[in-house]
Parts: sequence; structure tokens; C-alpha cells
Amino acid sequence: MVHVAENLPRAPESAAAARHLVSEALSAWGLAELAEDGALIVSELVTNAVQHARSRSVRVTITRLEPARVRIGVVDKSGKVPWLQEPGGADEGGRGLVLVAGLAWEWGSDPLPWGKRVWAELHGGGRGMRGERNPWVGDLVRDGETGRRGIVTDVLGGAEWVLRSESGPGQRNARRPERLTVVTPRASVRDRS
Repeated sequence: MVHVAENLPRAPESAAAARHLVSEALSAWGLAELAEDGALIVSELVTNAVQHARSRSVRVTITRLEPARVRIGVVDKSGKVPWLQEPGGADEGGRGLVLVAGLAWEWGSDPLPWGKRVWAELHGGGRGMRGERNPWVGDLVRDGETGRRGIVTDVLGGAEWVLRSESGPGQRNARRPERLTVVTPRASVRDRS
């Protein structure tokens, strides 16, 4: 496992430094195809830390977990855990974690004694992009046949999903995997085992 880390001031201009750090690390590891997504992810995570944490600095980490798997993290001294929410059409903010969730294979946060680490994983070969995998519990999906959107609450035998609409109870929907498109992954509640 290879690890790169740097402390940056808790300032808006640190997002650019973090993007550069991620791009350089990924290019050096031969994972340049992940650099654009990695730069967008770290920019959003640093921006959130700058807006919500109250420390003088943030720590950006890039860890190569496997040959084509990296974890990008931002550590700050705030204990407030981020949560994914669907922004309204008129909202100016609130889209950062939706973007992170859409680009990352998985994302989440780890509590630390002095704050938290918010992280996102990317996998080489394009395997982390929305719509290119079967849905997991917690994903927001769209049924390609009916156009209905819902949140996956259960996976039944790998070929059926229980969807909960925003206003109703779960409904059993017999759909093959290719009929459901992942709109927004809910990585914080997924079981990847």
C-alpha cells in the first residue's frame, strides 16, 4: 500500500492544491485515467471541509489500496458527519456529495478522536461509474422500462429489487439488472462483501 498525504490551509484555494496533489499521485502510479474524477472528488471534499470545519488546516490523503484501486480522503477536526441529500432544483449548494457519490465506487466517513475522515474510492478500468454495475441497497435507481425512480431497499436473489419511492412503501419489482440504472449510489449504506 502506497500513501501520499499533505496538510493544507483551511482556505478555498486549497482545493486547487489538492487537485494537483491527486493528479500527480495518480499519474505517478500509472492511474491517469482516474485523475479527472479524483480531482473533482478531492475538490468537493476539501470545499466541504473548508466550509464546515473550524480548524486551521485539512489533511488530504491518497492511498493506493490495490494496483487499480485508490482512496482519496480529507481529514478535518469537525465531528459532524456528512450525509447525502438530494438538492432541490432551486438550491445553489448541496450537490458536492451527490457528485462524489456519482463518481466514486464507494464513499463514506470514518470518525477520528479529533474529527473525521471523509473518503471516496476509485477503481481503474471505469468500473466505478454510475449505470455500469448492479444496484445495491441504498442506491437511487431509475427503472428503464417504467421511468419510475426509487431507492433500493432489498436485493432478492440478484435479479429482483425492492424499491421505495420517496412517498410510499417498498414495492417488489422483478427487473433484470440491465433494466435499472443507478442514478445516485448510496455508498455509505452498501455492503460490498
